[in-house]
Amino acid sequence: MTSARGCLRGGRRGAAEGRRSPALARPLACLLVLSLALAACAEPSTAPTLPNEAGAADWPTFVLTRGDALRPTAPPAERSAVAESEIQEIIALQRTTTATTDSLVRRHDGDPTSIWTQAAVDLLGVYWTILPDVRNATPARSARLMALLHVAMHDAVVASWDAKFAYRRRAPARGDGRVRALVPVGDLPSYPSEHAAVAAAASAVLVASALPGDTARLRALMREVGDARIVAGAAYPSDVQAGYALGDGVARRVLAHAASDGADQEWDRAFPTGPNVWLPTPPRRVAIPFDALAGRWRPWVISSGDAFRPPPYPAPGSFAFQVSLDELRRLAAGGVTVAQMDRARYWATEAPTARWDLFVEEELQRRRWSVPRSVRARAWVSIAMFDAFVACWDAKYHYWLARPVTVDPALRTVFATPPFPSYPSGHSTISSAAAGVLAALFPDRAAHYDTLAVEASNSRVWGGVHYRFDIDAGEVLGREVGEAVVARMRATGVR
Repeated sequence: MTSARGCLRGGRRGAAEGRRSPALARPLACLLVLSLALAACAEPSTAPTLPNEAGAADWPTFVLTRGDALRPTAPPAERSAVAESEIQEIIALQRTTTATTDSLVRRHDGDPTSIWTQAAVDLLGVYWTILPDVRNATPARSARLMALLHVAMHDAVVASWDAKFAYRRRAPARGDGRVRALVPVGDLPSYPSEHAAVAAAASAVLVASALPGDTARLRALMREVGDARIVAGAAYPSDVQAGYALGDGVARRVLAHAASDGADQEWDRAFPTGPNVWLPTPPRRVAIPFDALAGRWRPWVISSGDAFRPPPYPAPGSFAFQVSLDELRRLAAGGVTVAQMDRARYWATEAPTARWDLFVEEELQRRRWSVPRSVRARAWVSIAMFDAFVACWDAKYHYWLARPVTVDPALRTVFATPPFPSYPSGHSTISSAAAGVLAALFPDRAAHYDTLAVEASNSRVWGGVHYRFDIDAGEVLGREVGEAVVARMRATGVR
């Protein structure tokens, strides 16, 4: 297996291939170049022994008709000539391992969906810094990508579990005493490799939204995953190849869904006119607001973007409107604390979905759930946030309310006002939706996530970019979306 030898003995050649985009080097370089340095000091694997979760083979899927829709043909028989050839290949690889090889192997032990979630968050984090010039990572598009990614990984895992328990092939290190287990290898069937399936599905989805300078590194990471599982004794080469094929099949279906969800529609740039209508805001005064048609994108659960459209905002000049505006004036005049400004900046430095995706990651790290249960949690939270964005953007571009700094140019904000209408608050909407799903998944942490959602909401007032009534409407809208997603989640058997 030439690629395994090249990657695991000769360094990561794929990471050096292609031209690097200087502005985008940080996150994927961390994954694909600096991982060699990090791997050298990695601790031995502490992956827990997890239940096989055989029932996941029958779980409902999102884009596949069912778990067996892409079931591969049977693997080579355990004592066949083909299997023996693969065993010899693994033995040869294990004879030439190094400390760096062992560390890379441990890096790809455990939950395969974690590294791809982090890769996506990091990638979007860099794209966030080049807004508004490149709009791959607007708030709505970031949520869309994370939902597509987690749906793809979910269906790849379910499909892998279907084939695993259809064929029940033992991992090389379990079936042949000549192969060493460089990571804990339990009795979970190895065919196809769930790590390879997840890697193929995730990399294809990310590549479809990545800038050219990042595609080669994403594909290199995919190859590294498969190679690491082979040399670890956890997978045969044919396990990995079957996993890649399965993941690629899932990705094609996810990308077909993406191609028809409305996100590629061009806006006609028809601005409404009149008092209190959104106008470009300082300092950059971006003329074209972000994703004016996102409210028409196809959601995963709710029927449409306007399914829970909030009522109109308080009339300008009314008592309720003036109360919200006066609150912002008091804060801008010195009423906001240093701590509040710090939290406002914390919530504003990247897409709000990224914060919540990392909260999910931390929760799953603590609980050590099985791979199927972990990816299922990721998928439902991401779906809730995407649907919440669709609902929020429907309302934003239905009402087109001017931002506070437009109504009162004397207001000082903690950070630049985002370039899209004010009502309702996106942070409030998606945070309330995410908190609702997380409370259903982790009831013992419901209060914790509710506190975070409230802080996310308040941060937009502390920052001076939202009226209080934006927050209130967003929280109600987010709860409604979250409740709809939890109801669908429960209907699929998630408890």
